[in-house]
Amino acid sequence: MFSRVMLALDLSELTSRMLDVFYSICLNPDTEIFLLHVVKPEEAPETGPYYKKTYSRLKGLAQDMQKAGYDNVTILWEKDADILNGIRKAVDQYNISLMIMASHGKGLWASTFRGSSTFNAVRAIDVPTLIVKGDYNCTDYLNRILLPTDFSRRSLIALNFIRNLRDSVGEVLFVYVMEGIRGEDEIKESKGIAEDMLTELCNEMQSFGISARYIIADGGAASKEICRLAEEENCSLIITGKTGAGPIKGLLMGSTAQNILLNAGRTLWVMPDEESED
Repeated sequence: MFSRVMLALDLSELTSRMLDVFYSICLNPDTEIFLLHVVKPEEAPETGPYYKKTYSRLKGLAQDMQKAGYDNVTILWEKDADILNGIRKAVDQYNISLMIMASHGKGLWASTFRGSSTFNAVRAIDVPTLIVKGDYNCTDYLNRILLPTDFSRRSLIALNFIRNLRDSVGEVLFVYVMEGIRGEDEIKESKGIAEDMLTELCNEMQSFGISARYIIADGGAASKEICRLAEEENCSLIITGKTGAGPIKGLLMGSTAQNILLNAGRTLWVMPDEESED
C-alpha cells in the first residue's frame, strides 16, 4: 500500500523500535525505503569522524533491512541548517507515501516554546506519519489499533488504510468520548446515537474480516480518555487525525489531536486531512 517509505533517523535508542514499526506496517518486500539523516552542514563534514561513524551506522541498518528481504534501501544524507526543512525537502523530492519518525517525549510547553522537530514535522508534512514513542515496544504494531472518532470524515480517514491492511490487523477498538454533555437526558440521547454509529463501524470492519469493538467514555477530556484507554486496553497503535492548529493556537484553544500527539505513551499514526493517493 505504501510504495515509498521514509524513516527520519536521529539514530537514538528508538531506532530499533522504528524498524519494528516499519516491519509491522510495510509487508511488501518491493517497498522503496529511504533512510534519512539530516545534519547541519557545518557540523558534519564528510571528512570528519561524525560522518564516518554515523554513515557507517546507516549502512548497517540498510544491510539489516536488505537481509530482511527489502532490497530497495537508499541512504539519504541531507545537509540543512533546519532539520524540518531538510525532512520536508526529502519528502517532496522522493514522493514519499509514508513517514516514520521518533518522538523523545517533549511535553506541550517544550514543543511550543523550545521547539520539537517531530511535532513541527507532523504539522508541516502532508503524508501519513508514524510517530514511534513511549516505553511500549512490541513485534506487531497492528495487533490492536485504537481509533478515536467523533464521526467526522476527518476522524475516519484511516478506515481505508485499515481495510487495505486487513490481513495483518488483529483488532480495531473504536473510542468515542462524550465531552461537554450535561444532563441525563442529553447523555442518554447522545450515547444512543453514538452506539448506533459505532455498531455500524464495527460491522463494516467485520465485513472485511477485521475484529472490532467500541468503547464510549464520558469521564473527562477526550485526549486524556483516549490516552488512558490506550494504556488500559494495551493498544499497540493509536490512529489520529492531524491538527491544523499552530502550536500557540492549539495551546490556547485546545486540540484533541495535538494533545494526543504530545501526551500519548503509545505509537501514533497521524493521518493527513486528505487520503493519500497510495
